[in-house]
Amino acid sequence: MTTEHAPARLSGRGAQPRPTGVEVPGDASLVPGVSGRARDAAASAALVASLREALHGAVRVRVVVDSAPDGSARSSSRAVPDLGALGVDAARVGWRFTGNDDDARPPRAGVAATVALLALGAAGWDGPVEVDDVAAVRGTPAGRAGSTVLVERTC
Repeated sequence: MTTEHAPARLSGRGAQPRPTGVEVPGDASLVPGVSGRARDAAASAALVASLREALHGAVRVRVVVDSAPDGSARSSSRAVPDLGALGVDAARVGWRFTGNDDDARPPRAGVAATVALLALGAAGWDGPVEVDDVAAVRGTPAGRAGSTVLVERTC
């Protein structure tokens, strides 16, 4: 579930980050409370454990959405989780993410990004997360999507 990516430099820091990618399925039923409880508790726990491991020493986190299942046209933002398109009340969901809540009117994330953001919250990340919607940039047709959480951390 975790993959190492080629090193990249963070501007102004001087330290070499070690980017790590964690693949996150765009399946909202992985989130406890969406379908009564997590569809597969073991898969949900494994996802959170992979993220928790990748987040150790993190300096920056991004979610890259492979395609936008709801046809949204965002390219990059500090979006907040939103399962309203699925008719899910946020109060009933078992995972929380508040890292992007400082914006007065934050954009709402699509389902794939929402799953990733909520999983990051469950893994203990409470810092800001940039959400990059590759589909909006490339014009990829909408479909069932997933995302990759890219974590940049110091060595």
